[in-house]
Amino acid sequence: MKKLLTLAIVCLFTLACKQNTQQEAPAHQATTKEEVAKAFESTAALKKISSELLVPMEIVEPASKDVTTKYGLEFGGNCYACDVVNILIDGEMINLMNACDLHSQVSYTIESVEEKGKQISIRTQSHTFVFEQVDDYPVYSLKVIGEEIDESMFREASFYTLRSLLETFEVHDCGDFEG
Repeated sequence: MKKLLTLAIVCLFTLACKQNTQQEAPAHQATTKEEVAKAFESTAALKKISSELLVPMEIVEPASKDVTTKYGLEFGGNCYACDVVNILIDGEMINLMNACDLHSQVSYTIESVEEKGKQISIRTQSHTFVFEQVDDYPVYSLKVIGEEIDESMFREASFYTLRSLLETFEVHDCGDFEG
């Protein structure tokens, strides 16, 4: 009887300690070339991020609550060092173009794309580009995982926005700077 009671307690304890192993499924995931191309047409978030050139941004007024004041053009990389990249996603390729010389570029074939909440992960053979929408405006943070990219010409910025929205930000060009 003691053994039966001990066995029952051990079983209950084991079941009670079982962790929830289910993970949230991605809202949209594409892994074949055809699925990737269709994915960029199927959801609003993927359409938006691939609709036009993404330009590098930085936080210029950390205390500001207004997006167009808080973020501005990434000054150092665009106006001084000329080492930051613009990004163009066309559904098949992700293209990194030097902000000062759009002819200097490196392109990667997109192998898969995954959308999960406000995060979009674009995988290539050597990198994963993780964009997360930090504001509805839209402003995206970017994290690149994988092989190192030549930062002398193709340094990624911390934030990006759509080229068509750049003029709405207070800091949207190099001003009178003649670098």
